[in-house]
Amino acid sequence: MDPLTSKNIIRLPAELKYRKELMALKQNDTYPKPPGWFLSPTMVELYVLGSNKQFSLTTNGKTEKVSITPKFFGSKDLIQKSIVTLASRRALMLIGEPGTGKSWLSEHLAAAISGKSTNLIQGTAGTTEDQIRYTWNYALLIAEGPSEQALVPSPTMIAMREGQLLRLEELTRCPQEIQDTLISVLSEKVLPVPELGKDYYVTANQGFNVIATANDRDRGVNEMSAALKRRFNFIYIPVINDPKIERQIVETRVQDMMETLNFKIQIPDHIYSLVTTSFRELRNGKSKQGQSFKKISSVMSTSEEISLLFDSCIHTQYFGKQKITPREIALHLSETIVKDDPQNIHKLQEYLDLVLSNRARKDEIWKEFHRELKKQLKLIR
Repeated sequence: MDPLTSKNIIRLPAELKYRKELMALKQNDTYPKPPGWFLSPTMVELYVLGSNKQFSLTTNGKTEKVSITPKFFGSKDLIQKSIVTLASRRALMLIGEPGTGKSWLSEHLAAAISGKSTNLIQGTAGTTEDQIRYTWNYALLIAEGPSEQALVPSPTMIAMREGQLLRLEELTRCPQEIQDTLISVLSEKVLPVPELGKDYYVTANQGFNVIATANDRDRGVNEMSAALKRRFNFIYIPVINDPKIERQIVETRVQDMMETLNFKIQIPDHIYSLVTTSFRELRNGKSKQGQSFKKISSVMSTSEEISLLFDSCIHTQYFGKQKITPREIALHLSETIVKDDPQNIHKLQEYLDLVLSNRARKDEIWKEFHRELKKQLKLIR
């Protein structure tokens, strides 16, 4: 089955979804390139940030022009520092608040640098050393003893052998002793397998490196050891504060998700404005008119905005009239806010009384939003 033609796949990896863009950049890539890289650093930057220029792509004798869409809306310097870190063979740690696009950036960097983003380990409290290093086919192990045939490689081992990037998502959710399993891989670029003999080890080929992500404001995280920290370059991914960029991110991602499900939902400009404005105000504890109130403790991130709008699209698709209204936004916003801390209900009520009530007197859209949010607060109290 070709994943590009199957309609049943929920989400394609970046290297498949954006295959045309990657191949167009590859065919036009004349810049110097580190050993083992799929694209040069210059083309990696173009792929991540997008370009106004169109690139020719020749397939089976036919040539077409391909546009490079932006994948990450952020600082050019931040992207260049990330690329330089990976070219230096020092591991990269993307750190920041939840929902700032760390995993999204990690995936696209891996797709552009290695041509593959699926060498992935998801960090959890239950992540084991075997998942990072290797494990065994126990039927073969019992029948034949330790052998290369019985060895089941981890994503780490696969990335080392193939000279590709390894992605470690939410590394700090792993216990510290499991995190430290990486030290020999990062410093020596080898992975010993003592069960196959004292001299048996897997070496990393050119192109291998590690991209990790971590949240700096979340529950259930573990401190990294000083030894492991020294092996990473840390790059902080900030919360988007520019309203125009925030709107652009939300609109692009929601439209992309709707296309996946073949939805034809209309999202009016005033709905995008309502969502981004309310999220920014709740996140900062201050209205755009300068009125202060208690800040919501839940993560009011850009990814939460995208999720809320997409939930509203699904709601409208099956229960609405193909056009989102403030009612759907209010319905799903209340759940987003109270899921981490029930005390946020009182803070949302303060926002309702101090900010939305005044705005509702001057604008019909905000009036409807105020009315529907008020209803939802009564239901969840």
